[in-house]
Amino acid sequence: MTGGDVAERYRHAVEPAVRGVAGVVVTVAFFAAAAAVGGRGGVAIASAWAAVAGSYCLANFWHCRETHCAVTGPGWTLAAVLGFAAALAPGAGLAWYRVNVETMVFVVILAAGYGLEYVVAARTGRRALGQAGQHAQDR
Repeated sequence: MTGGDVAERYRHAVEPAVRGVAGVVVTVAFFAAAAAVGGRGGVAIASAWAAVAGSYCLANFWHCRETHCAVTGPGWTLAAVLGFAAALAPGAGLAWYRVNVETMVFVVILAAGYGLEYVVAARTGRRALGQAGQHAQDR
């Protein structure tokens, strides 16, 4: 099994939870649970979802070149890495990176990704970069 096969299987497995209305509901549920737990545990929960969503967007960008995934994939993945570091780091060095900050970072990255997609679509008439693939909902 190649890396592309693994990414494609992951993309297909996670897609129902991250796209459309279900994606909004699952995201809100994860961040609400993270806020309820609070502290380092809450940051770890929020980071777990950011890692799932970010890695999905990375795989999806590889597959179909959706413009927003060029921003959300690396952005959410880096936000998750920072969140896991904050949850695991001893002391108070990353104490500022809590659930509310990670939530805001998640939303800002989402807005930046779709803002870029809007600009690209306005200029080119397409939501994807380059010629590779097709958006899952356009098939």
